[in-house]
Amino acid sequence: MSTKPNPAGADATLDRGRAAWTVAIGSAIGLAVAFGPAFIASFGLYVKPIAAEYGWTRGEVSSLYAIVALMGALGTPFLGFFLDRRGSRGVIIASSILLPVTLALLVVVPGDFGLFLACGFLIGLVSIIASPTAYVSLLPQWFSRRLGLAVAIGMFGSGFGQFAMAHAHGELLTHYDWRTAWVAMAMVVGAIGLPVALIAARDRPELRALRHSGNESAIEGATLAEALRSPIFWTATPSFFLVMLVTAAMLTHLAPMLTDRGWPIDRAAGVVAMIGLVSLAGRAISGALLDRFGFGILGAILFPLQAVGCALLLTSDSPAAIYAAAGFIGLAYGVEADMLPWLLRRRFGLRSFGRLYGIAFGIVQLGSVLGPLALGFSFDRLDSYAPGLWLLVGLSLASALLIMAAARQARGDAGSAVRPVQP
Repeated sequence: MSTKPNPAGADATLDRGRAAWTVAIGSAIGLAVAFGPAFIASFGLYVKPIAAEYGWTRGEVSSLYAIVALMGALGTPFLGFFLDRRGSRGVIIASSILLPVTLALLVVVPGDFGLFLACGFLIGLVSIIASPTAYVSLLPQWFSRRLGLAVAIGMFGSGFGQFAMAHAHGELLTHYDWRTAWVAMAMVVGAIGLPVALIAARDRPELRALRHSGNESAIEGATLAEALRSPIFWTATPSFFLVMLVTAAMLTHLAPMLTDRGWPIDRAAGVVAMIGLVSLAGRAISGALLDRFGFGILGAILFPLQAVGCALLLTSDSPAAIYAAAGFIGLAYGVEADMLPWLLRRRFGLRSFGRLYGIAFGIVQLGSVLGPLALGFSFDRLDSYAPGLWLLVGLSLASALLIMAAARQARGDAGSAVRPVQP
C-alpha cells in the first residue's frame, strides 16, 4: 500500500498539546449525548409502554429501532466520504441541533403505525450524522501513539452516557408517562450536545487545508481501494458486527425480558444501565492495553463474555445472575467501537480514514438492525426469548473466532500495511 511522508501525517506532531486533549475530552462529553446513549441505550425501556398504549406487538415497536439502525448503516459510508472532504466540525454541530428535535417528534406521533415508522425514518436520517463517526474521525487526526488512549477517553464518555441516560429514563418512567420522560431527555441531549460541539469539535488545521485544496495524495495512508482489498478488514469488521448485534439485541429487549419476570421498570432500567456502566471498565481496559498489545488478545478475551452473559439469562432468574449477565455483556460492549478506529488508523493511515471507517461502521451498525429483530421474532413467534438467546450465545463465540483470525492475518501480513500493527 502506498504512503507519502508529509507534515499532516507525521507522528511527531501528534499526541500532545491542549488542542488534542480538548478534542479528546470534548469527544467524550459529546459522545455521552450522541445517538448511542440518546436512542440505542434508551429505546428498549419504551418498548412495553408504547406497545401497551397502541396495542402493538413488541416486534412491531422494535421495527422502529430496526429502521433507524438500517438508515444509519446505509448512510454512514456516505458520511465517511463527506468527512474526508469537509471534516467533522460542521457535521457535529448540525447533529447536536437536529438530534434532540427529531427525538422529540416521537411523542407527537398518533397511534398510527405508518406514521410511527415514518418518524423512525426521520430519526434514522439524523442518526447518520449523530453516530460516533464524526467524533471518532477527529481523534486519529490528533493522536497516533496514544490513539488507543484517546479513543478510550472518547468512548468512555459514550459508555457513561449510556449508563446515565438509561438510569435517568428509568427514573423518569417511574414518575411520568413515557412521552414526558422521552421529551425531557431529548432536551438534555440538546442542552449538552450543542455547547460541546461549538467548543471542542476541531479538525486538525493541516489536514483540513490539504483536503480543501484537493491535495489528498499528500496525506499518508492507503487509498480506499487498497484498504478494501485487505483481508484483515473483511475479517475484523464482521467480528465487530456480531458484537454489535448481540449488544443491540440485549439493550432493546433486556428491560422487557426482566419486567416479564416481575421486575419493576426502574429496577430493570438499572440493569440495562449497568451494561453501560460496566462497559466503562471494558473501555478502560482496551484503552490501556490496545496501544501496548493490539486488538487480537483483547477481543479473544472480552468478546466471549457476551456468550456467558446470555447463557446466565437462559439458566437463572436470580438477581445475582441477572446482574452478572449484564456485567459480562457490558465488559464486551463498546470494546469493538474502540478497536475499529484504532485498527483502521494503524493499519491504513489517514488518507481514506473517514470513508473506510464509514463503510466499516455501517456494516457494524447492521448488527443493530438484526439483533433486536431476532429477539423480537423469538418472543413474538416462538413465545420465548430462549431461542434468540441461544442464537446470541453462538454468535458471540463466532465473533471471538473471527477477531483471532484477523489477528493471525495481521501477524502474517504486516509487510503490506501502511504501518506495522500489533495483533
